[in-house]
Amino acid sequence: MSAGQIHDLGYKRYVGTRRSLGTRWTVIMRHQLATAWQSWWRFKIWLIAALMITAVGAGLMYLATNKTFQMLASMGGRQVSFADGALAILMPWYGRIGMVVGVFLCSIVVAGDVQSGAFTFYFARSMRPRDYLLGKLTALMILMALLLFAGPVLLAILRLGLCQNTDEVLHTLPILLKAAAVGALGTMIYAVVPLGFSALIANRRYAMALWVAYYVVIGGMAAVAGIFVQPVLGALDLPTALNAVTLDLFEFRILDRHAVAIPISAALVSIFAHCAVAIAIVLWRVRGSQHAIGGSS
Repeated sequence: MSAGQIHDLGYKRYVGTRRSLGTRWTVIMRHQLATAWQSWWRFKIWLIAALMITAVGAGLMYLATNKTFQMLASMGGRQVSFADGALAILMPWYGRIGMVVGVFLCSIVVAGDVQSGAFTFYFARSMRPRDYLLGKLTALMILMALLLFAGPVLLAILRLGLCQNTDEVLHTLPILLKAAAVGALGTMIYAVVPLGFSALIANRRYAMALWVAYYVVIGGMAAVAGIFVQPVLGALDLPTALNAVTLDLFEFRILDRHAVAIPISAALVSIFAHCAVAIAIVLWRVRGSQHAIGGSS
């Protein structure tokens, strides 16, 4: 009898593209973008709503630059054109859309992965916690930027296009940087902070409810305390803090005297502190899940 032999029954060495470890977060990013884009009510319908706000703002801005319909607001003995302050008026509306998308999309990301057991898939492979965080966060930032960054920047570009001469363009040019700064802050708030709440509870519905409760109840209490107790307390309410920064940048303080009373430094500290704590919570949850499964570090 011949000696026993082991035959290769179809194994073939992998000959495809090998990606470096540093780019594996892009797989998670693309998956999150595709998942969000599949549903109308989670993102697409709110993108349409943001486009509608931008269209309305563009129309109002055009009328405001028309000499017949020009509207001015008097502040401290000087007059500010409505066209220059239109973004300060419209930004809270973009923020409302960001809040809704934060509820239905951002606040369920980590909780959904914990609940469905997706971390077993991630960390059974050579995926690191920072890859997961970077992929999810980048995807959510891109989605939120389409809602809260693109619209204000487009309106700022339109405002520059409505200038009558070069001198007016140079005088109005800073509005583009201001719109980009406000849009970036709004994108950070509504992408990062709800993501942190999604990591606090391993249940999607409870994570959504917790984010809504914090945003509406705790934030509302902070806003009221800022009015009646101490203005700096109002910075703990994220939409109030963002509104204070927006009004200060666009010099349109006449719209909300309570938001103006909040020191701009306190508003910025509150926004960045919220985002830092949210990122820390996500890393804590992801690393805990990794250790439980035994994935790569």
